[in-house]
Amino acid sequence: MRTASVLLAGALATFAHAKYILKDDYTAPNFLNMFNFDTFDDPTHGYVNYVDQVTADSMDMFNVSNGQVTFGVDHTNIASGRGRTSIRLTSKAQYTHGLVILDLAHMPGSICGTWPAFWMTGPNWPHSGEIDIIEGVNTASRNRMTMHTGDGCSLAGSSCQGSSGCHIEPTDTNSYGTGLNDANGGVYAMQWTSHWINIWFFPRGREPGDISGPHPDTGGWGHPSASFVGGGGDDGSSCDIDEHFKDNHIVFDTTFCGDWAGAVWAQDGTCAALAGSCQDYVRNHPEAFADSYWTVNSLKVYQSDIFQRDVTAQAPASGPAAEALVQSTATNSPVEHGDTTLAIHDAAAAATSSPSENVLATEANGVTKVSRHLHRHHTHHLHHHHS
Repeated sequence: MRTASVLLAGALATFAHAKYILKDDYTAPNFLNMFNFDTFDDPTHGYVNYVDQVTADSMDMFNVSNGQVTFGVDHTNIASGRGRTSIRLTSKAQYTHGLVILDLAHMPGSICGTWPAFWMTGPNWPHSGEIDIIEGVNTASRNRMTMHTGDGCSLAGSSCQGSSGCHIEPTDTNSYGTGLNDANGGVYAMQWTSHWINIWFFPRGREPGDISGPHPDTGGWGHPSASFVGGGGDDGSSCDIDEHFKDNHIVFDTTFCGDWAGAVWAQDGTCAALAGSCQDYVRNHPEAFADSYWTVNSLKVYQSDIFQRDVTAQAPASGPAAEALVQSTATNSPVEHGDTTLAIHDAAAAATSSPSENVLATEANGVTKVSRHLHRHHTHHLHHHHS
């Protein structure tokens, strides 16, 4: 690990943050006009029958009421043919960079056989990237946030290539499935720049004050739940975000079994006790999936308005109290909430050779330390969502 000492004269820390303006508002009543209902066979080989809007309406699987959009799966009939009837929605618009904010009242519960996801993906999978914002299978209680790319993108020394991808799985249990529903939902935000892809989750009642306003400012939101940072590091990490992520659509889907939920069926003791296979259970137990629905309060996409730096608090212009230690290692991990470390993206850019990396700063004994922290994440499943 190489280190370099620099002087941060006259400042305790430099915060770089983006302010945003609204680009697309998917909130009801706009929602239906901004998504396509996909009807093709599930690329992840799920036991699922994706249907069009007319069919979904006739089966009472899609509803817009009181400003909320609710869509789910068939929980009445024995499944046949391609599988249990469900909905997959893909945005008509494509995005490169931006801030996506999803306020959820409900998502599919942690139910054996299910594989719900809210994600983004581009053409020619995986070469335009895939950003999995919410995803899990079966009785999972924790969200898994994953990046999938073509060859040549590594984060924290781990390749993000193809179906395996590279993921971060926080320990909280109120951000996914039944846990999220029991807590009255919450808000997800995904920030995508040329330098990093950050994902925040805010439990209901703990959302930033500006997150639903016209100009959300990520600079005051604290540490992301997951941070995937491009650039290079001494551990071998290297990823050009703009090369590997572009022209992504937004997708909601709930599939069943398939390459992930089906593949790990026997490893989940609760599920394995219900039926010999995932497909048998999903086919014959429609009543189990009554809670497999999404309720969206709002979905908005913002574009960057201004990128600014704020200098805060005074410190000596020289001497030990003004010296910062810059550790040139990469990161793709958040710091736990409650940690005294402050998230500073692109901070002290003039003092480092890789300003695009994620930089964290702490103050101890009057000395501001700016460092990059390395965390490794490992992948335990093989799957992809490409169409």
